[in-house]
Amino acid sequence: MKKISISLALVASLSLNIHAASAANVATGFSSEVTQLAQFAADGIAYGLDFAKQVQQYRNMVQRYQNQFTSYKMMLQNIGQLPQAQWDQFAQSVVGLKQALEFGDGLSYTMGNFDQQFNKLYKGYDSYLLTAKGISDPKVRRQGFATQYKDIMKSTRDTLNGSLKSLGLQDLDLVSDEATMRQLQALSSSAGGQKAAIQAASEIALHQTHTLKKLQKTIMTQANTQNAFMLAQNERKDLKKAASDAYKSNRAVINPNDDVNMP
Repeated sequence: MKKISISLALVASLSLNIHAASAANVATGFSSEVTQLAQFAADGIAYGLDFAKQVQQYRNMVQRYQNQFTSYKMMLQNIGQLPQAQWDQFAQSVVGLKQALEFGDGLSYTMGNFDQQFNKLYKGYDSYLLTAKGISDPKVRRQGFATQYKDIMKSTRDTLNGSLKSLGLQDLDLVSDEATMRQLQALSSSAGGQKAAIQAASEIALHQTHTLKKLQKTIMTQANTQNAFMLAQNERKDLKKAASDAYKSNRAVINPNDDVNMP
């Protein structure tokens, strides 16, 4: 639970940085704006790499939930209905799974928003991304990371609602941890209710392990691509500055045959 709180705090922090960077475009001068935009990009890329590491931790956690649900299925086959103590443990695992889903959704939204803002602030990024993806046809519409994150979120919602439908529920019925616990408690009164709940939780956990893997890969690709773009931008600036310095240096050298009064 502590890791979840830290992760959500980082998601919120990156979201604030995105809005702050956008505001900087209007509120600051050019020099200050460039500095703030560079810091915005650096912070976003660093957060992305950190998020990718945390996604792996969530994958491991969801995998443990999935293993637990398999064990509960076997217990049901042997004893017919779980005792209250085991059912309470199952309910806590479901709450943890729900929070993992919320983290994935929040992270997808934040990183998708970051991709859109990054593309707005760095005009050359769009063509750079096409080149990086090996797309040479300018007529091909850019499929940015934001689109991929939307697909991930939609897949999660569809799977969640599909699994909950067998219980006569939808995602809105689990809007809070307390509501989730109430729904699970209502299902605990019968062996059939327990079996259906465990099956639904198992399906959701299985899908989420694959979703988090895809999410992790997308975040890493985005962070690495944007980092490569920023390095290329910096290298281009360094080359221009070096050329300018060399030009000024050559102009400063006075030829002995030149008129000293010449500008």
